Amino acid sequence: MEKIEILHTNDLHSHFENWPRIARYLEAEQAQNPAVFTFDIGDAIDRLNPLTDATMGRANVDLMNTVHYNAVTIGNNEGLVLSHANLNRLYDQANFDVLLANFKELPENNQPTWAQPYHIYTSPAGTKIAVIGLTAPYELTYRSLNWQPLSVDETLSCYLPILHQQADIVVLLSHLGLPTDEELAEKFDLDLILGAHTHHVLPEGKLINGTMLAAAGRYGSHVGRVDLTVNAQHQMVACQAEAIPSYELAEEVDDLEQVRSWLQAGSEVLKARPVADLPEGLSASQQGEATMTALKEIFQVPAAMVSTGMFVNDLLAGPLNQYDLLESMPHSINPMLVTLNGLELKQLMSEIDQKATYLLDHPMKGNGFRGKVFGKVMLSGIECDRTGQILYQGQPINDQADYQLATLDHYHWIDFFPVLDDARLTIKLGTLLREFMADYYQRRYGFKP
Repeated sequence: MEKIEILHTNDLHSHFENWPRIARYLEAEQAQNPAVFTFDIGDAIDRLNPLTDATMGRANVDLMNTVHYNAVTIGNNEGLVLSHANLNRLYDQANFDVLLANFKELPENNQPTWAQPYHIYTSPAGTKIAVIGLTAPYELTYRSLNWQPLSVDETLSCYLPILHQQADIVVLLSHLGLPTDEELAEKFDLDLILGAHTHHVLPEGKLINGTMLAAAGRYGSHVGRVDLTVNAQHQMVACQAEAIPSYELAEEVDDLEQVRSWLQAGSEVLKARPVADLPEGLSASQQGEATMTALKEIFQVPAAMVSTGMFVNDLLAGPLNQYDLLESMPHSINPMLVTLNGLELKQLMSEIDQKATYLLDHPMKGNGFRGKVFGKVMLSGIECDRTGQILYQGQPINDQADYQLATLDHYHWIDFFPVLDDARLTIKLGTLLREFMADYYQRRYGFKP
């Protein structure tokens, strides 16, 4: 009998707090057992972290190189938060495989040069393990970055016959979320699904239709471990999964200092990148006004909407650098142009009016938002007169006419404004809120050395 150990991480999101413990555990296990395979299931990076933001994720890859991953797949924080060019460069120095079967590069629809659909790994006793990677296929957003996601079911249907022919065990690196993993376990012949995306923890795994599901939470809270027992014919006869809490892993006295050094290194790089010289400080509301002006310039439209919760810190008068903007606008959120007819615009204004008080101090989390509360909705170019009539550029709304509103894609993904769910929209991916505001402040105020 052969004992194969599979270690896995997922959704670290550049939370380095537990990384020294995790790295130490992974390296120790690899040293003790020659039949260890180590994988990451995506969203290893998050541009909330200064070091990640300063290096566009390449510092994360450097850290991952030190613990000898066999392979990784990508999550939406790699695929959607980085520009096309930066994703193409992310893994230039990686010493591990990147596995991604449902992701092509436009316009030729080619496999990205930095990834392969699957790889066959061989254990010391000769057991062949096929590993395939899949990421959540955001059709609308990926195409705007010149990537083409493919159907999960069609991709698996294409590759699984090949994998079963070439390998004894088939493993899926799935940045798809637990509900999808459960469906795939019911429909496809997979031995093991290592999951991510929905930040779920499966303390002892979950067995569905003969497929073991495993997942290790988020932010490095756990490390996943799966122990496989394989007989002489290379058939898997037992499978046990666990998610090990990181607080149970060995700690050393200099771990905290190491984590601080990574944060400091990233902060220093960003602080050394000047943006502008502000003549006066800007509050959250003033940053909101500036952002609406910038959005209207980007899309060449007369109306805009933002919320004050997008701006976590005030900006102080004087030199402004990229670190200041990261601290104030840490989100992975992009500019968006919405087209609504008059009736839909009236509906949006009604939804805003009904929820304004509730949203003012409402805690927010997820969908790229890295702030605290939603805040006050701000509008430019749209207003209500004393009679309650809605005006666009000072003129009454025509129910059948089309109107354009420059805003942020966050308001499309959250549930507060249903009229935006199916609205006609254009999202400018590849540029974050703080990035286009850096351009705006630089144009307006310049930088005086």
